[in-house]
Amino acid sequence: MGKTMTFDVVVMGSGVSGMGAAYKLVQNGVTNIAVFEKYPAQGGAVSNCPMCFCSTPDTPEAQKAAYEVLARFSNYGGNMNLISKVVKYSSEFPRIFLEELKIEAPFVFPRDPADYGNMRGYTQGHANGLDVGDYYFIQGRGQGHALSLALLRLRLKLEKEGVQFFFQTPIKKIVKTGDKVTGAIAYDKEGNEIELKCKALIVASGGCSGNLEMMKEEGILHVDPKFEEVYTDGYQVMITFPDSCQDGDGQKAVWSIGGMKTPMVISGDPEVPNPGVRLGPNTPWLTPNQIKVVTEQPWLRVNEQGKRFINEEMSNQHTAMSRAYCAQTNMHGYMIFDETTVKRMEEAFEENYVYFIFKGAKLTGLREQMDAAIAKGNKHMCHFNTIHEVAEYMGIDEAGLKETIAKYNKAAEDGYDPEFHTSADYIAPVKEESGHIYCFRIFAGSYDTLGGLQINENGNLLDVNGNPIEALYGAGDMVAGSIYGNPTSNAGPTVFGSMTTGMLAGDSAAAYVKSC
Repeated sequence: MGKTMTFDVVVMGSGVSGMGAAYKLVQNGVTNIAVFEKYPAQGGAVSNCPMCFCSTPDTPEAQKAAYEVLARFSNYGGNMNLISKVVKYSSEFPRIFLEELKIEAPFVFPRDPADYGNMRGYTQGHANGLDVGDYYFIQGRGQGHALSLALLRLRLKLEKEGVQFFFQTPIKKIVKTGDKVTGAIAYDKEGNEIELKCKALIVASGGCSGNLEMMKEEGILHVDPKFEEVYTDGYQVMITFPDSCQDGDGQKAVWSIGGMKTPMVISGDPEVPNPGVRLGPNTPWLTPNQIKVVTEQPWLRVNEQGKRFINEEMSNQHTAMSRAYCAQTNMHGYMIFDETTVKRMEEAFEENYVYFIFKGAKLTGLREQMDAAIAKGNKHMCHFNTIHEVAEYMGIDEAGLKETIAKYNKAAEDGYDPEFHTSADYIAPVKEESGHIYCFRIFAGSYDTLGGLQINENGNLLDVNGNPIEALYGAGDMVAGSIYGNPTSNAGPTVFGSMTTGMLAGDSAAAYVKSC
């Protein structure tokens, strides 16, 4: 064993949840804290992404309304007491981000508690069940999203309070003495072991979107090997950053000492894979064309069998679409439309169907945009004169596809869709006589994986028998099912669920350390 380090509390992960935990520890007077991060800089799947947060005001009406929406959203599979605490913690966000960290919020959307759950969460893109408060769109800096700036300022603030941060120093093992966690084993940049001794440990290390083998082993990923590459860095389906370090270390470490294992899913943002769809290679908000916003329009969706599988009006609800794709063969589907629909998008953009970070614009030169991506080697899009050519190129069952298109076109003529009840306004007939047929192959995607571990209402991680593991706490994406129900099929990674559970873990760990 190499060197030994001793702290009151060790935090595993420097994303939204880990930073929320460290913040609350300091607020409670615990300053002998160390945050260990595998990534070379402040990381976290959510940390680098949000431009907004949702906060439930601390009034009886708002708190009750948010609680009821989340309870129903989890199908009463979440921890009801935990949900109450999460909602309460979210009320602190405006003070923390706007007042303490001086992050600007140029757009604030107050919500009537009576209307919670009636619109897309975060105003667009997420499930209605995440619509549980006021929305604050916050100002970042340069090309960085606002939460990155907020967490940088929070880290600098915590460092002044004595919190130590260790980057490129992953924790791989948890040390348990009897029934109690007493430390962990970390590794420095050279691979040397560091023995960590602590009174409490908070695991907030995110998911496993950077670990293809683990995703297959845990049943998160089930695709033909020919499609595996789309789940690797650079192909954009798992849209964390390249070499994201989201490797499932936290889940594996907790499982190895008897922690409860819960279902894991990907849920968040369906994608046409790279090349030619995103710049970066994985940065989701740097786009060279309009392909992303086109794929979120409510036009015909089919699977490999050529069958429809969802009401296409859900196309602007990322989490629902991602879960729907997960249920299809090889975790993907196809979007098909014709030249008439392209002209429709060139004349006027569907305002209700745009990527929730960016507003859409009238479509220009789609065929040229697709050709540029195809020239770079993208095999997940095509355009031909006939449905036969599209089906053959994409590997869609042609007979099934033609049967589906006939029914779909009939629904357009009748103004009523008896199978999936898609509004007539969003049924776009697919006809060869329009002059051209377009197709995108879209995969289930996400910013991270969700689930794997379970916490109670105090933030304690639970063992296989459902009992709290002494001195061990969890937060963030890995415990999302504790709020939203297992599996966390429609939740999506958010500041609301991640930072609040981190704050809870920090408060509980501080109380535990003081009691020792």
